[in-house]
Amino acid sequence: MKTGIVFLCTMLVLMAAARAQPGLKGEYYNGTNFERKVLTRIDPQLSFTWKAHSPGPGVDQSYYSVRWTGKLLAPASGRYTFFAKVDDGIRIWVGNQKVMDVWRLNDSKNFTGSVVLQAGHYYDLKIEYFNDMLGGVIDLFWQRPDAEVSVLDRFRGPGEPITARYFRQSAPAITLPSGSVAPAPKVASVSSPEPVRKRPVALVKSVSEPTTTKPPVKKPVMTDQPVASTVVVADVPVRREVAEPAPELPPGETFVLRHVKFEQSSYVLLPESTAELDRLVQTLNKNPQWRIEVAGHTDNVGDPRLNLALSENRAKVVAAYLIRHGIADDRIEPRGYGSTRPVADNQVEHERVKNRRVEITVR
Repeated sequence: MKTGIVFLCTMLVLMAAARAQPGLKGEYYNGTNFERKVLTRIDPQLSFTWKAHSPGPGVDQSYYSVRWTGKLLAPASGRYTFFAKVDDGIRIWVGNQKVMDVWRLNDSKNFTGSVVLQAGHYYDLKIEYFNDMLGGVIDLFWQRPDAEVSVLDRFRGPGEPITARYFRQSAPAITLPSGSVAPAPKVASVSSPEPVRKRPVALVKSVSEPTTTKPPVKKPVMTDQPVASTVVVADVPVRREVAEPAPELPPGETFVLRHVKFEQSSYVLLPESTAELDRLVQTLNKNPQWRIEVAGHTDNVGDPRLNLALSENRAKVVAAYLIRHGIADDRIEPRGYGSTRPVADNQVEHERVKNRRVEITVR
């Protein structure tokens, strides 16, 4: 009997974790001060460039505002620095504390704010954004307290993107058969700053991208869907032999980023991807006349809508890396095609892996 109760409680905990949908609830309004709500959706990551199109169905291309709400999980204790690149205004609250307030017209400028958080706690998160005339931009990053510090950090980009694994609509909580509530991560408020334990300074470190310490999470392997889904698949790197970008590439030429890899079923860029992306940055700097499309693709396994979202988010992550390393955002157009443009047979696994790729097309 006791074993059965333990098993039931375990299953309830797992079911609740599955129901805790990753991402932030985005409420989209026409008008720069939340005048008329026209769209609500779950956004897994705040990394958007709306230069030539509106944020979504029913939303005007100019003069709109967005409010994102949800829970933010702190993976480590200490001071977090938030970075936002916006066009135009942004406000951020973490817990009961406002960490950023730049509610005015800006032209793709960067802003920062910081707050002390405790590991394992969920904090109420609210982000408000508005765009005035023409295209809008919002990219949100953070620098975690458990990231290694380097004397070369001042040459780097602004932290790392905050991915869906740290966003929830609500903190997990379970009601057991007896009516008691199972232990769950606490929903915390931000109080007075706590002392931050300093980490040793690394004197020699690559300057390509900040390195963070990730928890050793073992993910199940089921199907190729984005991180917001409850089923996942291992993403195998593309092995299509295509030459690396060269200055003489003509417009319309397409090549695959063969060594750009992501965590399985997500759009979290793996560290081994930086070498090829850095070479691409160098090539783009040598060819300032180039405009490129960054295209994400998947195989045909799983829900086509989720595959489309996954491919689009991966393309945006690659574009964000290039922008953080000095490439103008108006030279880059991220697009997601899902499974609509296969280059190999989707019926055979060793061929299907070739369809999961990121491509660059010179315009």
